Amino acid sequence: MIAPTASAPPLTVEERRQPLPGAAAGGAEAAGWRWALIWIVVAALLRAVLSSLVPLLPDETYYWLWTHRIEAGYFDHPPGIAFLIRLGTLLFGETTIGVRTGPAIAALLTHVTAVMAAWYLAGKGEAGARSASRAALLLLVIPIATLGLVLATPDAALFAMATAAILGVERALAAPLRSWSGFGWWTLAGVCLGAAFVAKYTAVLLPLGLVVACLMHPALRARFREGGPWWASVIALTLFAPVVLWNYVHEWISFRFQLGHGFNPSVRGSVLSRELELLGGQAGLASPILFVLLAMTVWYAARDGWRSRHSAQSTDASVRRFALAVISVVPMLFFAVSASRRSVEANWPALIYPSAVLLLATETRTFAMSRWWTRGVAFAAFLLLVVSLQAWRPLLPLAPRKDPIARAHGWVALAAAVERARKDPFLDGTVDRWVATNRYQESAEVAFHLPDQPMVFSLNINSRPNQFDLWETAYDEVRPGDGMVAVFDDNPDGDALGVRVGAWFAESKRGEAVELRRGDGVVTTRRIWLYRIARNVPARPRELPSLSGAR
Repeated sequence: MIAPTASAPPLTVEERRQPLPGAAAGGAEAAGWRWALIWIVVAALLRAVLSSLVPLLPDETYYWLWTHRIEAGYFDHPPGIAFLIRLGTLLFGETTIGVRTGPAIAALLTHVTAVMAAWYLAGKGEAGARSASRAALLLLVIPIATLGLVLATPDAALFAMATAAILGVERALAAPLRSWSGFGWWTLAGVCLGAAFVAKYTAVLLPLGLVVACLMHPALRARFREGGPWWASVIALTLFAPVVLWNYVHEWISFRFQLGHGFNPSVRGSVLSRELELLGGQAGLASPILFVLLAMTVWYAARDGWRSRHSAQSTDASVRRFALAVISVVPMLFFAVSASRRSVEANWPALIYPSAVLLLATETRTFAMSRWWTRGVAFAAFLLLVVSLQAWRPLLPLAPRKDPIARAHGWVALAAAVERARKDPFLDGTVDRWVATNRYQESAEVAFHLPDQPMVFSLNINSRPNQFDLWETAYDEVRPGDGMVAVFDDNPDGDALGVRVGAWFAESKRGEAVELRRGDGVVTTRRIWLYRIARNVPARPRELPSLSGAR
């Protein structure tokens, strides 16, 4: 006979309201993922709004021109940005939304990949969901991630592929030595790293940072004895090989230009002023408070990993964090050396951010979870709001010539004036009516905004060399009897160029002056020149201008 058991007393109302064991943790994890999704969606919507408010900048239309001649390389960069823009224009045509759609997809991939990487690095579960949410929030508020990735520039593809490569590297380092799972993650890292090479040459600093970390840390040196890193290197270099071959065929023109661009000596400013300018630029791209928190996190990750180097196992989190810290530090050191010779543009060291953001998102020390985190996020969000409003309307007391957003404005009016000049009776009797400017940025903008989007030459007289020097030029295409509409600065130097080019033709005419405006402010002024009956067009220069020529 089974003895009766005592029945449990009925639950009170308060007890029924208490979550089951583990439910609180599950709720926190779900909340973390919910917020991560919210931040990703908000960032995507904000980028879409900004993309609609800001016309294409000159560099964006320059890269758009590349898509008309897809190659394995270009004068300034590898072809990654051309591939991205081409994807968008296939979907939405030769329009602003078409140019920026591919980079928008890359920005979304950056955000999603960073969230995944933070979740893994923090150990999944509730801590991982919280870190994923923090990573998503960081990539929403720091200017380089939201504002910078609105534009169709090589940084869009670089950020996406570098973040995905870092995800692959972190997971490969978390896997046991010589395991199949590790080999799979190394394969992903190799593919993404090769794509990053195709996006921008500075991507080479990512594997350089990893190699430095492996050489420094005993637990990481063991990775040289497994096949995964070597396989990843083979994949990356194979993907990059067409870019190398293109450079070989073109006498290493792109490599030489970028090396000279970063290391040719400059008389502008002192070494100290350039180094401070480099730091100030990074503080602006990340916002000041968050930049300090990012730097502190990288420091602690490097210090802790170094201190535990004799006892740590190869798969320990401290070892992976050490590797990410070194990957972040190496680009900064590289451009600090570059700044000792010439000024460094703020976006050049962008590779410091993907791994630094992951470290800060997963950091559990007090400084990263305290009021300074809240203040940093709030201040970055405030800056983001201010810049977004400035993109909508010129609210800040900036002179139009010093407003970087103003560089995107006025090109529609200039193209309209060029179109009127193409129909001017002065050009009657000419065969072909070509269009030219003296700078590649202006040629690209005019070409994009003209109704038929024709070829527009860049004469590059006393201007820095660029991709137009590798294509057909006015020296090659303008034939006897042709006419041309040209755009120069509306000043004595511009008039001198107008007269100089006029010597190529039987007649010339000084046309209208066009003010490039943003709102009520004048950004700059250009002068239209008309030429008819070409007769003395000089031969194309035998060699490109010096790579250290004026910009």
